[in-house]
Amino acid sequence: MERLNGPFSLRLFLQPCMALLFAFRDGRKDARDGADPFIWSLLFRPGLRRETIASAWTSVGKVMIIALVLDCAFQFATARSITATEAVFMAILLCAVPYALMRGPAARILRR
Repeated sequence: MERLNGPFSLRLFLQPCMALLFAFRDGRKDARDGADPFIWSLLFRPGLRRETIASAWTSVGKVMIIALVLDCAFQFATARSITATEAVFMAILLCAVPYALMRGPAARILRR
């Protein structure tokens, strides 16, 4: 609960927004190229999986790295220690999940 009201709480809003902006941009590119939806490609197209993950990482990788650094700073500011697994979990939760959930629907909406 410290995360909601403590230091660095603005990141809980900004990081998912940045991930959503990148997802929208990549969804627009997918719609233009006629590519399969993002999660569909990850789950059911083993031949495209590596390419799909690489394109996602180039888009949202910087935001995830910033999320890791900010979570480490938050942990140090509040508890004077850093737990790497918690920082990775928060980066995935704040960046990768919104990106993955929005890229496919953005492509479908823009394709119409």
